[in-house]
Amino acid sequence: MAMAIQIILPFLLLQFLHFHELHAQISPSISLGSSITAGSNDSWPSLSDDFAFGFYSLPNNLYLVGIWFNNIPERTLVWSANRDSPALAGSTVSLTFGGQLTLTNFNGTVQSIYSGRAAASGFMKDDGNFFLRDESLNVIWQSFDTPTDTILPGQVLNGTQKLYSNANGTVDYSTGNFMLEMQNDGNLVLSAYHFADPGYWYTGTLTTNVSLVFNNNTAFMYLVNSTGDNIHTLTANVSTPVGDYYYRATINDHGDFQQFAHHKSNSSGWTTVWRAIGDPCVVNAICGVNGMCLSQNNETSTCRCIPGYTPLDPNHVSKGCRPETVVNYCADPSMKNFTIKVIDDADLPSEDFADLARVNNVDLEGCKKALMDDCYSLAASLVGSRCLKKRMPLLNARQSFSTKGRQALVKVPMKSSPEHKKKNDFDARVFLKISVIVTATLAFCFGVSSIYYHPAPRRFIKRKRCSNANSIGINFQEFTYMELQKATNGFSKTLGRGSSAKVYSGILSIKDIHVDIAVKVLQKSIEKEWIRNERVTSKVDVYSFGVMLLEIICCRRHIDPSRVEEESEEEDLVLSDWVISCMAAGKLETVVGHDPEVLSDFERFERMALVGLWCIHPDAMFRPSMKKVTQMLEGTLEIGIPPSLSDQMSASNYQ
Repeated sequence: MAMAIQIILPFLLLQFLHFHELHAQISPSISLGSSITAGSNDSWPSLSDDFAFGFYSLPNNLYLVGIWFNNIPERTLVWSANRDSPALAGSTVSLTFGGQLTLTNFNGTVQSIYSGRAAASGFMKDDGNFFLRDESLNVIWQSFDTPTDTILPGQVLNGTQKLYSNANGTVDYSTGNFMLEMQNDGNLVLSAYHFADPGYWYTGTLTTNVSLVFNNNTAFMYLVNSTGDNIHTLTANVSTPVGDYYYRATINDHGDFQQFAHHKSNSSGWTTVWRAIGDPCVVNAICGVNGMCLSQNNETSTCRCIPGYTPLDPNHVSKGCRPETVVNYCADPSMKNFTIKVIDDADLPSEDFADLARVNNVDLEGCKKALMDDCYSLAASLVGSRCLKKRMPLLNARQSFSTKGRQALVKVPMKSSPEHKKKNDFDARVFLKISVIVTATLAFCFGVSSIYYHPAPRRFIKRKRCSNANSIGINFQEFTYMELQKATNGFSKTLGRGSSAKVYSGILSIKDIHVDIAVKVLQKSIEKEWIRNERVTSKVDVYSFGVMLLEIICCRRHIDPSRVEEESEEEDLVLSDWVISCMAAGKLETVVGHDPEVLSDFERFERMALVGLWCIHPDAMFRPSMKKVTQMLEGTLEIGIPPSLSDQMSASNYQ
């Protein structure tokens, strides 16, 4: 029995140690139905707490579903599922009961992170890999298979995977302009993929089935072939001992692929242990179209526009530049309006596809002349005695240690010079001031003219001028209706009545002289509301319509001015009075001179005449509305006898 125990005990101890090692490698499982809410600070950490899965906080209350280093102050993000569409606070990431990994946004929309064969559990490993397993414990999905901009020790980048830079460091994690690709031909290439760039850095390992390995034990990065042989080493030296450091390899927003190390027990930050790019300005399109990269130390770079161009976005010059002035260079064969700007220790792209033409055995002046004589080329590089004329637009203008001794030439309009620009700005300001002054003057003159020639002010001016006359015998004086009404005591004393009007007696006081006057009141086509300054209503328009209707059906004006000046006393002087008189006498056909055409439809003519008389009633209260006028004209409303006829005819005449 003792012998059996001695044999079994070591075996059990070995099994316990194996289980403990396995438990140390894999964190507690994440069960179905588990979820994390953005803004709650919850996460699914690895067993060692080196990494965590959850919502990574961004400015403006936005969040990325991601994985980050959890034990360092920087909390550096290494993977994200929604880099181009951050979620709002309140969104949730869930391992659903159906075995799917989903992001439910605050607005209710659902974004799938993993959808496929149902998972039974999830795990956050200590190497930074988050994966899902099915019921048979098979890995069915893992974050290492869908990298964003970073790979970690233990991770492999094969021919189907790519890394994309961030748009702007730790400010904007969305997809940027640069890509690291493990090509199918075995070449590891960095490129500005937006510009169909063939690549600005590559390993030259042309063979099949090549993968990039980030060794978990040595922290070295290297390329291996299909048999696992190392065919190209990237990392030469790393910080040791390896177990004391965190490592990562990232393609940054400047287009460089770098390996970093961070000590686990202090906060000294990330240090670079390897990088692909020695000169930051060799990165294609790093400063965008028509931008120039400047680097003084081969470590950092800045961007500016080439001469004659201005930034598309002044806050981010790296987005590229546009011409200050759009010019057709070939429209001026003399080229007298252009000049050549020379940038020392600078170069433009030297790739064959960027060269428009090459001129050999020339100096700076010869290259200037060659560029000036060619209207299709706007820039050139002088390298030794070779003048390389360039195609536009320019993508890789640079000024760094690698371009020492070279010269870049750019053709620009003369007005792009600071002196000319300053003069143009001054001329524009002067022109603007003159334009404002001239416009204001013309507007003032127009306003004065409008006021002077407007009928109302002219009547006022005329009346004012006439009222200043010293003698009635020399100048006729005008009086308002209210003045005459006051002088005649409300038209109370009638001197007589003619066929056209009544004459009233009154007294006018001109200075200290009292003058007896006789006022003849003619009924005109102007409503009394206007004359007496009474409240104007819609019935004023009815009055005008009535006058117009009588004038149309009778084919004459309401009052003939020439006959008024002759002081005619005939009964047909005022049309409305004449119509009333003829209608009372039963001789309405006299108004139209017994016109056969009118007499053929006399009933209609008579109806219109009655409507006209209703419309011009002196009291606005008795005038019909325009709706009733329309109905009376159409014959749908019975027309009564206007009150103006009541004194001159009886209703029996129209029964």
